[in-house]
Amino acid sequence: MSSRSSKSVALPWSFLILANALWATGFAASKFALEGLSVTMMLVLRLGLAAIFLLPILIFQLRTARLTRRDIPQLAQMTLTGFFINKLLEFGGLALSTAADVALLITAETIFTSALAWLLLHEPFKKSTLLALLLGLIGVYLVVGQGLIPVLPAGGGLNRIIGDLLVILSLVFEAFTTVRGKTLLTKHSPYLITSAAIVGSTVFWIPIAGWEVWHTGWPHMNGNIWLSVLWLAIMTTFAAYLLWFQGLSKLGGVLASSTLLVQPLLGTLLAVLLLHEHLTLFTIIGGILIVISVSLLMKFE
Repeated sequence: MSSRSSKSVALPWSFLILANALWATGFAASKFALEGLSVTMMLVLRLGLAAIFLLPILIFQLRTARLTRRDIPQLAQMTLTGFFINKLLEFGGLALSTAADVALLITAETIFTSALAWLLLHEPFKKSTLLALLLGLIGVYLVVGQGLIPVLPAGGGLNRIIGDLLVILSLVFEAFTTVRGKTLLTKHSPYLITSAAIVGSTVFWIPIAGWEVWHTGWPHMNGNIWLSVLWLAIMTTFAAYLLWFQGLSKLGGVLASSTLLVQPLLGTLLAVLLLHEHLTLFTIIGGILIVISVSLLMKFE
């Protein structure tokens, strides 16, 4: 392979890996932000600030995009399920659970997407795919239940399980958004649709922010909380999506999907190093099973 060819491949790979590394930092950063913010206010600030950065790009892309009237309802559905309901459940779950649990469980989105693609789109379903799905579901069960028989430890153990279940429910909505939005994402630039969905989600977030500020006042935010929010808005939302879709346009979905495994590995490591979270044996085993399952599903694509 020529040096020019190597460079042309290396740069997209670096974009994809960096995008997933940035997303992996989001779990710990969100935990820091949630020390002084409610889940809704954190999401309002994160997605609202990200929308400000994305809006000029969106306006520029809309000049050449050919969105039809039929596309609008589908885009609205993606906005509602993918960047409102999904985010409320995911980060509501994170507030109750651990960053390590969420980093591992988020990877299981591929599992739910494959299952819904079979159920809703009637895509071909091989026995090997079923085996990979079962393996992943066992991993999810072990992470949540902390054993073959679910364990309810004292001191917030029930909250952690509820949080994990909320995250799993968020994955169902995320997978539904991906499957139902497949036509739209194929027809138009994925970055255009994602940007439009994030900007469009402010229709839901702004009223929530107004209601919360009206009833409880503006939250007290120290430097660490502001830094966390800005990191979430600029790096894990604006920059990460920009890098991801730039790399995706050069390498394609199958190759790009392999870099998704950066998230559970780095996300869990940061949870241990920055938040001093402890991993149980069942969390580790469950996480390994989820990673193996996702790896197999990507191989079978």
